[in-house]
Amino acid sequence: MRMFPAGGCQAAPTSDRPTAPHARRGPPSPALWLVGAACLAASGAAQEEIDFAAEIWRPRADAAVCAGAYVAGHANQDATAGSVRLRQGDRWLTTHAAEVDQEGVALVDGALDYGERGLRLRAAGAQVALQSGDVSAHDVDWVLTTLSLRGHAAQVHKQGDQLRFTDAALTRCAPDATVWRVRARDLAFDAEKSVVTARHVRVHVAAAPVFYVPYMRFAVDAKRASGFLFPEIRYQRDSGLDIALPYYANLAPNYDATLAVRHMRARGTGLEGEFRHLGRHTRSNLHMALLPSDRDYNGSFARADYLAQGGDPAAFARAKRWMWSVRHRGRRGGWTTGADFAAVSDDDYFQDMDSTLESKSQVALRQRATLRYQRGGLQARLAAEGVQRLEPGIAPYRRLPEARLFYNGSLGTADWTADSSWTRFRLPGGTGGEQGAEGSRLHLEPRLRLPLVRDWGFLALTAGSRHTRYTLENNAGADTEPTRDIHLASIDGGLVFERDLRGGRWLQTLEPRLRYFHQSHADQDHLPVFDATPLAISYDQLFHDNRFAGLDRIGEANEVAFGIRSQLRDRRGRELLTARFGALTRLRDPKVVLPNEEPPPKSAFAADLATEFGSMRLRTTIAWDAERAELGEAGIALAYRKDETRLVNVGYRRRADVGVEQTDVSFHWPVTPRWRLFGRWNHDWRFGQMVEGFAGFRYANCCLEVKLLGHKTIQAVPASLATAGAVVPRADRGVLVEIVLRGLGGVGGGVDSRLGRAIRGFGPSRAF
Repeated sequence: MRMFPAGGCQAAPTSDRPTAPHARRGPPSPALWLVGAACLAASGAAQEEIDFAAEIWRPRADAAVCAGAYVAGHANQDATAGSVRLRQGDRWLTTHAAEVDQEGVALVDGALDYGERGLRLRAAGAQVALQSGDVSAHDVDWVLTTLSLRGHAAQVHKQGDQLRFTDAALTRCAPDATVWRVRARDLAFDAEKSVVTARHVRVHVAAAPVFYVPYMRFAVDAKRASGFLFPEIRYQRDSGLDIALPYYANLAPNYDATLAVRHMRARGTGLEGEFRHLGRHTRSNLHMALLPSDRDYNGSFARADYLAQGGDPAAFARAKRWMWSVRHRGRRGGWTTGADFAAVSDDDYFQDMDSTLESKSQVALRQRATLRYQRGGLQARLAAEGVQRLEPGIAPYRRLPEARLFYNGSLGTADWTADSSWTRFRLPGGTGGEQGAEGSRLHLEPRLRLPLVRDWGFLALTAGSRHTRYTLENNAGADTEPTRDIHLASIDGGLVFERDLRGGRWLQTLEPRLRYFHQSHADQDHLPVFDATPLAISYDQLFHDNRFAGLDRIGEANEVAFGIRSQLRDRRGRELLTARFGALTRLRDPKVVLPNEEPPPKSAFAADLATEFGSMRLRTTIAWDAERAELGEAGIALAYRKDETRLVNVGYRRRADVGVEQTDVSFHWPVTPRWRLFGRWNHDWRFGQMVEGFAGFRYANCCLEVKLLGHKTIQAVPASLATAGAVVPRADRGVLVEIVLRGLGGVGGGVDSRLGRAIRGFGPSRAF
C-alpha cells in the first residue's frame, strides 16, 4: 500500500480521530494504523527550519531555575513538510510519503516525525512496524520528554521499552544552553529501569572532552540502578588534584553499595567503599577507605615536616592509611540495638584525607555498641565503649563491657527505683594511655521518692544510698577491692503561677523552685579515676545530684538551690520564650576533688534564656562564680532559619575553666534561584587565630551543578610533633570542587558533609 500526496488529492474517507485502545483485542493490525491516514494539502510555502528540540521545549514562568521542560503530545507533529499521518493509540508518524507492505511495516524514505508517550524522533528515514511499534531510523534527532534528555544518533533502533543508539550524543541541557554532552559509539537505553549503558564514552563540557571510559552504565533519573557515577573532583594543598570515580551497585531493594577508586596526585591511589542496608527493623551503614602507600606521610610526619627535621629522603617510609566506620540502629519490640564505631590508621588521617565521614577538626572518634531492652519499668543495657583520640593527651579508659539494670516501681503513693551497673575498665592499648590500674566497678543505687503533685505546684521527698565496690589490678600495692558508701536525701518543691497576656493570646508562667540536698561525705582519694570529670556550672547542674560526670567521684553536699523559670506560650502551647535563673549556696566546703582540681565555689549563679519567634531563635547561657567574682561561662547563639537553605548563625562561647573563648559565624543563603552562597568563621580569641573558616558557592541549572569551597583549618598538633617541640599548629588550606552533570547522576558528598557539620540547621542538598 503506497501513500503519497498528489495534485488535487482527495481526503481519505475515514475519520482522523484516534481509535480507542480497547476497541479490539490482540495485536494491532495495519488497518488500525491507517484509520486517520489523510492526504494533507501542502502549504506551498517553505517553512523556516528550527531546532527540533526547541519545537517541543515549553518555557515555564513559575520554574525557579529551569527555563522550561520538554512536553509530550501532538501539537507539533506536523512540523515536517509532511502530508501523510499514521496514528495508533498514542503513537503517531507524519511524513511526506510512506509505503506499507503486507507485513505491516511502514517504509519511509524521507524526513519524518515519530512520537509516542515519552519519545519524539525526527529522522531522515525509517522503518516502523505498525503492529509492534518497533522502529529503525537513521540520522535521528531524538528527545525523551519524561526524562528531559535529548540528542542525535546516526542510527536508532526501538524494540519495546529498549532503545539503542549508534554514534550518538545525549544531554539534559535546554536547547539554548548545551553545557555538557555525552558522546558514545553505542548507547542502550532501558526505559523501564531508566538506565543507559554506553561504550566508548566521551564526556564533553562546552566543546572540550574532559573524560573517557570504554564502558559506562548510569541511571538517568532518581531510580536506583547500578552503574558509574560522575567523578568527584577536588583540590587540596597537600594532596594536589584529587579525583574519585565511584561505581554504584544496586544489589537488592533494601541494600546497596558504592565503590570508588580515588587518586590523589601527591599521595597515590586508593579505594573507598560504602555499604548500606535497610531491614524491616534495622538500618546499617558501613564505610571503609584504604590508601596502601602514601607518598607524603610516613605514619608520624608529613614529608615536609620530616625533611625539615633533617630526615633522610631515601629513608622516608610510606605509610599504609585506612579508615572504617559502622553506623547501626535497630528496634524490635522492647529490644533496641545500636553501633557507632569509627577507627583510623593514624592521628592525622582526617587532616590529610578530607573524608566525608568526619571533619578536619575531629579530635576523637567514638567507638560504641549497645543492646537495650525495656518493658514497663524495667530497663536493661549492655554496652561496649571506647575512644580513639586524635590529639595529644591521655585517652580515656575503655568500657569492655558495661552492664546496667534499672527498675522503676511504685509503693502506694511513693515511687522507688533500683539502679545497678557493672563496668569493666581497660587501658586504651596502643593509643598512648597512661599505665595505671585496670579493673571493674560495681555500683548499686536504690532510691525512694514521695511525689506530691498538683496543678499549682509540687513537692518531692527523696532518700537513697550509693554503694560502690571496685576490683582492681595493677594498683601499685594499694587496696585491690576498695568500697564506698554514701547516703543522700533531698526536699524539692515548686509553685506554678499563670496569667493571660494580650487578651488571652499569650500565657505567661512563673515557676519558683527551692531544693535542699544533702549527701554524706566519703573519703575517695584511694579510688581510681576511670571516668570522673567535673561538670560545668549551668542552671540544670544546680539541681544535679553530683557535680562530677561518672561515678568514680561523688561529691558530698549540704546545699540549697533556688531557681525561677518563666515561660511565654501561645494559644497552641508552643513555647515562645523560656527564661531561667538559679543560685546555689553550699553550706559546707567541698572536700572531694579530683587530682589537680581546685575546690568548687561555695556559691554560684546560672541563667539561660531561649526564645523562638517565627524564623528567629535565640539561646543564651551565663554562669557566675560568686566566690571568685568572675564569669565562669557565657554563651549566646542567634539563628535565623527560614528553611534548610536560608539560614544564618551567630554564636559566642566562653568557658574560663578550660580556657575557651570562641566566636562562630556561619550562613547558607540562595541569592538567586541558581546561586547559593555559604561560609563559616570560627575564631579562637584566646590564641588569636581562626580555628576553621571556609566560603564557597553552589551554582545549578537544568543540566549542571557546581560546588566550590575554599577552606582554612588549624590542625591539631600530633603527639609526635608535640614531643619533638614543634608545637605550633599548622594551617591547612585547600579548595574543594564538585561538578555534577545533571541527568548522569554523580557524587559530591564532601561539600554537603562539611556544611552539615559546620552550619547548624543545614539540611541535605536538594534538587534545584
